[in-house]
Amino acid sequence: AGQVVADHMRAAGSEDPFVQAQYADLKTWLPGDILTKVDRASMAASLEVRVPMLDHVFVEWAAGLPSSFKLHRGEGKRVLKRALEAYVPREILYRPKQGFSMPLKSWFRGPLRERVRRALTGPVLGDSGLFDMGFVSTLVEQHQTGRRDHSPALWSLLAFESFLREVHEGGGAMPAAEPVMTPAPAVLER
Repeated sequence: AGQVVADHMRAAGSEDPFVQAQYADLKTWLPGDILTKVDRASMAASLEVRVPMLDHVFVEWAAGLPSSFKLHRGEGKRVLKRALEAYVPREILYRPKQGFSMPLKSWFRGPLRERVRRALTGPVLGDSGLFDMGFVSTLVEQHQTGRRDHSPALWSLLAFESFLREVHEGGGAMPAAEPVMTPAPAVLER
């Protein structure tokens, strides 16, 4: 992966490290990661979220701006923010960057508290024989009492519990622990 980024940076046509990094970002992370995730999530909800800033003419224009217009004294998107000052309140325009993460920590202690407890200490995970249910109960208890934040582990366990429930209730069979693959006779004859 590092070589791919380095190759794109060299292909940027500039000696400016900022321009090189931006070009590599346009060629790798945007199409291969973040835009793909946004597309999938929005399509799942029948939404169109493509922003006008992905227009190739606009992207080409913005790429040609001097780096100081894009990043100045640690402030990113300088020209865009200045252009929007008349339309967007300063406290929104210049606030620190925020991620799109779900507030699992508070949800699992608040509105989803009982659902998490029922799902993770119930029979579905226990009957699978895959988990130390005492340890799972400890994770739930520590999280819900505020002693520890186990939200990433609890989220993974909830997803797996949901999978197991779907397989069981949906009539599907659990996949074998070690899949047995039998080659077709034609493969054996070669």
